Amino acid sequence: MKQIPITELTPGMVTAQDILSYDNKTIVPKNVVLTENIIARLEGYSIYYAQIEDKVVEDLSTPMANQSGYLMETSISRLHSASHTKSSKEKTKEGRQFERFSHHFAQCSEHYQNNLTKSLYRNEPFRANELLKETMALLHQDAQEINIFDMLLNMHNKDESVYSHCIDVALISNVLARWLHFSEADQMMATACGLFHDVGKFMLPMGVLRKPGKLTPEEFEIVKTHTTEGFHLLGRYNSIPEPVKNTALMHHEKCDGSGYPYGLTGDEIDKFSKIVTIADIFDAMTSERAYRSAMCPFTVIKYFEDDGIQKYDMKYILTFLENVSNAYLNHRVTLSNGMEGNVIFINHDNYSKPVIRMENNEIIDLQASYYQSMLQLTNNKNISIETII
Repeated sequence: MKQIPITELTPGMVTAQDILSYDNKTIVPKNVVLTENIIARLEGYSIYYAQIEDKVVEDLSTPMANQSGYLMETSISRLHSASHTKSSKEKTKEGRQFERFSHHFAQCSEHYQNNLTKSLYRNEPFRANELLKETMALLHQDAQEINIFDMLLNMHNKDESVYSHCIDVALISNVLARWLHFSEADQMMATACGLFHDVGKFMLPMGVLRKPGKLTPEEFEIVKTHTTEGFHLLGRYNSIPEPVKNTALMHHEKCDGSGYPYGLTGDEIDKFSKIVTIADIFDAMTSERAYRSAMCPFTVIKYFEDDGIQKYDMKYILTFLENVSNAYLNHRVTLSNGMEGNVIFINHDNYSKPVIRMENNEIIDLQASYYQSMLQLTNNKNISIETII
């Protein structure tokens, strides 16, 4: 094994260790044979050195090579078949960490419901700081940081209440604030903004709020009032910071002016509201609803890409998409062609279409597959990720 500058890498070299980004995210796993395509992409991540095996694969045209030019290390046969390996979700659900997280999460949701109900209907104090402290505690166990996206991926079919959604959004907002290098105080503020962003929904008619099917246009207009209702509700409490109130009001505003209730644009929108908007959409779409199944995170990533990133703060959305896609690196997935594989590389310019190592060790670049299908005017080869398993 030797350390090689990126500028001196050549096709056929084999990675001896994971190649990491500046924030310790895996970009290329170990035991991958480098190609010109991979080497060129590494330059976009500002990677300067890589740990490389002493041996070099000379023949890149062997049957192990795939349509995208990737080749796995020749000792790949010692890897276990995916069919005999537990999925990421199975491993997470069976772990002690998930058991404790789901238990504490349920307690937090129950306390949120009890406290808000007593405050609204019995005029008791709204203990916002206690709820925030309890939510922040979910982020760590035994002095170790929790992989929130792994936890929530397994929680989303358990509880679709507004309380649980608010906790989800609070946790995701905290993580995004960290990815944006916000101060610790602002990270906590982002968490509080996420935690109370939807309180206005508790002022809506229950028949509309809990309707299992699609809302009528008239019902949707009623639901849209939860932004102003939340702002006025939080305004009752002097202890609630202004950014939290503003987020309740603005979390459906979009930077291009297409949001509601006021059609605000750009800098008119509070920075914490911009964070919560992204977290809110991601959690809502990846959560199960009575009228639809939970969407795959990569489907939601594609939604953001297709929706037009001009609707969001450019720095915030690009930071989120890069990091959230990396959060599912090495996860097992099912594809639209019915096959299964593992995510081994995130395409920097198309986060929703990563590189997949299939069960038969074939490597499929979903981005290359997509462009190929576009050029051939056919969807036959346009493969996408359906689920994370």
